[in-house]
Amino acid sequence: MARAQQRPDVPQRFARDTLAFHRVVNLSDAVFAIALTLLVLTLDVPATELHRLTGALRDQVPQFVAFALAFALVANLWWQHHRLLDLLESLEPGVIGINLVLLAFVALVPYPASLLGVAPANSVAVVVFVAVFVVLTLLHLGLLGRAGSRGLVRGDVPRERYLSLLAGYGVGTVVLLVAMLIAVWSPTIALVVVGISIVLGPLGARRTDRYMHVVTARAPNASGRGAPTRGRDGAKARGKPKR
Repeated sequence: MARAQQRPDVPQRFARDTLAFHRVVNLSDAVFAIALTLLVLTLDVPATELHRLTGALRDQVPQFVAFALAFALVANLWWQHHRLLDLLESLEPGVIGINLVLLAFVALVPYPASLLGVAPANSVAVVVFVAVFVVLTLLHLGLLGRAGSRGLVRGDVPRERYLSLLAGYGVGTVVLLVAMLIAVWSPTIALVVVGISIVLGPLGARRTDRYMHVVTARAPNASGRGAPTRGRDGAKARGKPKR
């Protein structure tokens, strides 16, 4: 019997223009959209008499604050996720797996948001709420790191932009971890820290994007590639030696 020919171990890739890549993007957007929509279910319609409605709504202020915080955090994560996928020229099973875990935690957000709305002054409720977003930020960091190590970053992306995104996720993780520690003795201050990070995070990312646009426009070939790229055989691409 003839032996079966051994096939070379070629990494499985899904290019940006393939159906598989677009399905991952569409699934991600759908999960983020559903999570944002389900957050409204964390708000309870007060069952009370009309002349007591004002007081009942006043008692629900913590629920509205929890809804606003959760919505802003998930919306910011969706934007960061969009920026991340925009850097990639292809996907591979490992990146897709990390992305699925990330989407699972996105779908989980309405639960800690409900918990926070019920007990906003409780340390455990605040720690659980913040912890979910710590995990989500770490998963973004892991997803981008995995993509960079597998050479999935687009060749026209400056290395500085890739590193700035990694640094941004790292800083975001540290800020949320600090908020978790603060929540142990002051849940209110911890939520204030989270609220400030919601404002300053996107502003910093926007400023970084503008800076990278200017740098790229001035010296398009000076920055190099965002991460090591690989050829179809999985080996790192190398430039031809000059003669």
